[in-house]
Amino acid sequence: MIRKAMPASKLETQLSAYLDGEMTDDEQQEIEALLVNDPQARVLHDSLKRGADFGRRVCDDLLKEPVPLDLVRAIKNAPLPRRAVRLPQAGSSSLHFRPTARQSLIACLVFLVIGGGLGYVAGTRPGMTDLAEQTGVGIDPRDWLDDVVSYYRLYTHQPNRLTEIAADRPAEILEWLTTETGVGFRIPDLKQSGLKFAGARLFTAAGQPFALLLYRRNDDGEVIAIAFSRNRPETAKPIEDIRSDTGIVTWSTPLATYAIIGPSSAADLDDIAAKAAGLI
Repeated sequence: MIRKAMPASKLETQLSAYLDGEMTDDEQQEIEALLVNDPQARVLHDSLKRGADFGRRVCDDLLKEPVPLDLVRAIKNAPLPRRAVRLPQAGSSSLHFRPTARQSLIACLVFLVIGGGLGYVAGTRPGMTDLAEQTGVGIDPRDWLDDVVSYYRLYTHQPNRLTEIAADRPAEILEWLTTETGVGFRIPDLKQSGLKFAGARLFTAAGQPFALLLYRRNDDGEVIAIAFSRNRPETAKPIEDIRSDTGIVTWSTPLATYAIIGPSSAADLDDIAAKAAGLI
């Protein structure tokens, strides 16, 4: 039987196993009886439960972080591994590890500290500052990029209404978008990248007007877009990002911020961005 005088370390182990559902029915009944009669055991149980819940929330938040675009491409393009056949060895035993709630909490906190340290290092390196600081306009980069991606997905799911003004009216597009965004530009010719200009749209992201130039890929009709808006940032190198199944490459000039948007599986977004930056 589990006694009230049980050492704290042993009680903590028992309660962790109880929270993880790793007890027999008899052991579970003994713990439940102890929790009814022992206030200190209840306090320890509540503390362990709160810690486990916090650890799960931290892990869930880490899993929601965007996956780097290069990693997504590497996974999609990686060859299938060979299946290894292992013969059982005499006298060998199979070990199964199931972390307790306390171990899960510790692991998540370790990942959180490592991630925070890496973020600090990245933030203190030149050229790796937050995009809102680069642009100098106080826009949360996640907000405006999320808006851009949302509009891109909306329009690409309406192939018959992809554009507001079609590609056969370039002069009208130039006058319209220059007036609305305050950004002088040229429509990039991206035929070398297998892209045909389809037309343009205007939308708002983070409260600012954005122009959207839309292209179709010649071989499969895949849609690639160029979005841009006026601001006064410092010149920045292209930055790759990803939102679920959508890839983004952003860059800035002293007068505007630009983004190339397309499927995350498109391996040439950075090449398209480099060409568009020199033509727009």
